[in-house]
Amino acid sequence: MTTLSIRQIDLHYGAAQALRSISVECRPNRITAVLGRNGVGKSSTLRAVTGINNVSAGEIVFDNEVLRKAPPYRRARLGLGYVPQGREIFPLLTVKENLETGYAGLKRPDKSIPPFIFDLFPVLRTMLGRRGGRAWS
Repeated sequence: MTTLSIRQIDLHYGAAQALRSISVECRPNRITAVLGRNGVGKSSTLRAVTGINNVSAGEIVFDNEVLRKAPPYRRARLGLGYVPQGREIFPLLTVKENLETGYAGLKRPDKSIPPFIFDLFPVLRTMLGRRGGRAWS
């Protein structure tokens, strides 16, 4: 079973400490939410997990593999990703291509967009051929 364990991580931006002794366990078939007001370290935690920023202490373990020194591309291949809030899409790709990027790294052979996505967001079906940068215009 795949589990993400964040154990006592610290993260610094220069001399400023952004995270101090953060620990979180994310288990299979459970939803784990990172909540809090602005500036408390939500984004820094996710940036540490995905390797965008290196931790200065502690460890990050995914599926029994220690990731502390693993580069972001290795973590992405394991299925870890981070999309910052906002309209973070690839504007030159179509809506379909943007959706497919989320499934490209899956280990399963079928990397197509699951039908339930269109049940949740029916309007996407009519926009599949549009460029991402103008999907909602």
